[in-house]
Amino acid sequence: MAPRAGRDDGPGRCHPRRAQSLPRPRGLAAADGSAHRGDPQDPGQSRLSTALPEFALSQAERLELAAQLRGSNLVETKLTPALEADLDLCTAEERFIPTRAGDTRVVIVTPKSPARAPRPLFLNIHGGGFVRGYQRRDTVFCAHLASQLDAVVVDLDYRLAPEHPFPTALHEGYDIARWAVANAGALGADPKRFALGGHSAGGNLTAAICLMARDSGDFTPLGQLMSYPFLDGITPAEDKLEPHSIFPPARLRAFSACYAGVEENLYNPLLSPILASDEALTGLPPALILTAGLDPLRFEARKYAARLIAQGNDVTVRQYADADHGFLIACHTRFAEARTEIVRWLSALFTDCVS
Repeated sequence: MAPRAGRDDGPGRCHPRRAQSLPRPRGLAAADGSAHRGDPQDPGQSRLSTALPEFALSQAERLELAAQLRGSNLVETKLTPALEADLDLCTAEERFIPTRAGDTRVVIVTPKSPARAPRPLFLNIHGGGFVRGYQRRDTVFCAHLASQLDAVVVDLDYRLAPEHPFPTALHEGYDIARWAVANAGALGADPKRFALGGHSAGGNLTAAICLMARDSGDFTPLGQLMSYPFLDGITPAEDKLEPHSIFPPARLRAFSACYAGVEENLYNPLLSPILASDEALTGLPPALILTAGLDPLRFEARKYAARLIAQGNDVTVRQYADADHGFLIACHTRFAEARTEIVRWLSALFTDCVS
């Protein structure tokens, strides 16, 4: 499995909701990423993240900032042969798929064992603050899901900010999800058993893709997985962070500015899903949300979970009290428990669809 360019090492039938042409609810952005601001959900929406200095940077300065962010490493645990064992059980095929952003690179991870029936299908969306990724670690994670679930896993290598700001990565993610479902048969997968998920920035994109799919009816995911997701772009970084955090405020601001491009985009519910209207949050796929007890993003994740539950959605939240942001991909404290929970949840989801 070769490393991916641009990302460093570091009981019956399924009954999906019938596709409908629905009006876009207030508080949800258009599929082109343009903002349609809805009614404030709480006082926080009226408070912009206070003139982030990073938004005053030129593009050249943002590129320099991104280079610094890519040079830093929040993921330090060395991958061992034991952690990489699932790689030997799978194949990985690189493909470039046409999307609105151009040809988008994906890696399709498939179990080597013969398929007994069309397999479940999962789209993985990496984290890294929209600015970087962890290629080898994502491949290891995808191989684990593929081997444990006997599933086809499509690993999305979206374009990074600030070179490609919002909504580029979102467009790529949505288009690849739609492509994967439409081409599931050719992939050896069952389009009815499709789910998606991501970590950190990838959790943000997962939430936004599900909001868009809910309105478009292009596809209906069985479930959405969000691991320590970034969901709130308007609360100032200084108000989120705690003394022990691995994120200095400047780093979190930098990630937000590089992805948003312009400060107004922070108000777009497709960038800050926490701002989506109540109507926009109805009828969404079941969600598994994983949080880390040392991660400042846990508060927005729990708030989003509460809002989803309030609108009648099926939500499971698991917090790992002594873990920090990125622990799942970094293979840090409690990562094995979290992977087991993900496999258990997805397995139940896929099994219920065919049993």
